Amino acid sequence: MRITVTIDDPTDDFRDQLLALLEKHAAHVDVDATWTVERALQYYRTLPARARHIVRMAADHDGFVDDDDLRTDGGSLRGHSGALKRVLERGVREGWWPAGMQPPIQAQGPGFGKVKGYSMPDELVEVFLDAIDRHTERK
Repeated sequence: MRITVTIDDPTDDFRDQLLALLEKHAAHVDVDATWTVERALQYYRTLPARARHIVRMAADHDGFVDDDDLRTDGGSLRGHSGALKRVLERGVREGWWPAGMQPPIQAQGPGFGKVKGYSMPDELVEVFLDAIDRHTERK
């Protein structure tokens, strides 16, 4: 048996009660943590402009964008990973997607602030390209 439930704009109290019920029966509940075009669109349009640019460039470049391609204006990449993470966390709080969603894009580098580029898993490139196309059409 499979039951799919969609709840638009639940109250905080209702969401807490539903999540508690699901947690109680967690052994029998599968959570859909798949990036769909709709989820990718929500993620993309919620990002600040510079972070949105990084996601678009990574998708356009088959899942990886080099830091040099992002620094065409000589600017810094500092702080953009935080925006990508915050929107992912906000999506859980807002009920746009469940906890445990795979980050769709991650900074790559030797560590401690040195970003050499951003990568997106291969299976998400087409999903995000479709979402970006939808976002562009709606403007």
